[in-house]
Amino acid sequence: MRTDEKPTTPPPRAASGDAAATTLQLVGGTATAQGEPLRVLLARPWDDPSLWRRGHDPRSAYVERFWVAILGPSAVWLLRLLAREFDELAPGEDLQLDLDSTARRLGLQHRGGRTSSFMRTIDRCAMFNLACFTDDAVLIVRRRLPPVPRRLYDRMPQELRDEVGRWSRTDAGADFSVGESRLLASCMLMLGHGLHESAERLVTLGLAPNAANEATAWAWAQHCTRSRPRRRS
Repeated sequence: MRTDEKPTTPPPRAASGDAAATTLQLVGGTATAQGEPLRVLLARPWDDPSLWRRGHDPRSAYVERFWVAILGPSAVWLLRLLAREFDELAPGEDLQLDLDSTARRLGLQHRGGRTSSFMRTIDRCAMFNLACFTDDAVLIVRRRLPPVPRRLYDRMPQELRDEVGRWSRTDAGADFSVGESRLLASCMLMLGHGLHESAERLVTLGLAPNAANEATAWAWAQHCTRSRPRRRS
């Protein structure tokens, strides 16, 4: 992996002095600096340029197949939910994340404490550098996940370890024209595969991720156009 392709680390927390450190200890805890229960987090998308080509959408088949074995289902579903919410944001807009409501959407509990199942899920994402707190009650979350690092392969069952290399190919091993790539993507959608899963399957055939994403986006646009009901004159 080239140095410029390694996932970047988040910016450091904006804290200085004992007073700031005390405030940051309350992030995700039982109370804010004013003593009120912390009920809402600001969530912001973490767009990492090094993962634009080689990263995986949290809703993709790759993440469902391989990252679940590392993160656990709750953390993956949180990343999927946030990816969907980020898609609805206007540029520069922050996501107001209601902790109790979000926890219940995932079938988890949040009673205001750091040890709640929901906060442990956020901590698990942070443990693998997929999310982090950058300031008091501000959470940034990756929009694209990196390929599973080799040092984590031992956490997966053997059958997934044998398969993961084929799913994370980044070389353009297949010699497809643009038209052929788009036709393959259209076939994937016609077979009932989702948008992100179709792109992942094209990668397993040897297509470079950026070419697979372009072909699938084109096929999806055509699919939506054909599915749109015609206006009656």
